[in-house]
Amino acid sequence: MEYTTVEIVSCGGFCTGEDAERIAVVFGQGTKLIVSDAALPGPVLTVLPPSSEELKSNKATLVCLASDVAGGFADVRWLVNENSVTSGVITGSAQQQANKKFTLSSYLTIDSSEWENDKVVTCEVSAGGKAASVKIKKSECSE
Repeated sequence: MEYTTVEIVSCGGFCTGEDAERIAVVFGQGTKLIVSDAALPGPVLTVLPPSSEELKSNKATLVCLASDVAGGFADVRWLVNENSVTSGVITGSAQQQANKKFTLSSYLTIDSSEWENDKVVTCEVSAGGKAASVKIKKSECSE
């Protein structure tokens, strides 16, 4: 469920009666409440290709670096040729930057043949209602 508008109630730190009932919210286990400002920019992404050394071992690990992530919660999604991939994905927890925003990294390991066959790899990150994506493929990378 997603709410796009919220009424702000201020009770000076202590609410009673109807105001208290209006702001009492019960969440189930695992529920995340993300309050964001529509004016916040989306995350900034950089995707790094696999190393030539690693490709010799028949594996290819791509790294997605996300910076300026608002709120510290982000959903990362990897796609290969527009197909969502969950196997071989490791995403670290967000770390706070000096500017109070967050940074995180995610790693996708695939067979080197997928990289060598010039498949398009996409990293998508959504946070605070904003999303960004970057596509990369071997033919567009310098050696």
